[in-house]
Amino acid sequence: MIGKILISLLILPFVDFYILVQVAGHIGFWNTLGVVILTGLLGAEVVRREGTYVLRKIQTSVTAGEISRNALEIGLLVLGGLLLIIPGLVTDFLGFLMIARPVRERLAAKISQRTSNSGNFHVEVNSFGL
Repeated sequence: MIGKILISLLILPFVDFYILVQVAGHIGFWNTLGVVILTGLLGAEVVRREGTYVLRKIQTSVTAGEISRNALEIGLLVLGGLLLIIPGLVTDFLGFLMIARPVRERLAAKISQRTSNSGNFHVEVNSFGL
């Protein structure tokens, strides 16, 4: 699983750059630059609003399960915000998916359910011979 994520993260910038160049070829450099800047600004505003919503949700949470799910939502919101900061159309699309409330809540619930069903959470760190 970690290997697939790592490979995806390594390939993503090249795919994003290719799509950005193709779009710039169709609509022009300045229009493409405008779209990238606009999605970044729009994304920053949405992240700000959704962050406030999640923080209010945390303040009203009473059970440990709700708190951990809300913490996952914050993590997904931060990840979505980071993806929106990276210039590119694919990362913007993925970032908007991550910050969209229905997607984020469903993903957080699914991750929370998987980790609670397994009974444990395992993290492995390789030092690669260091």
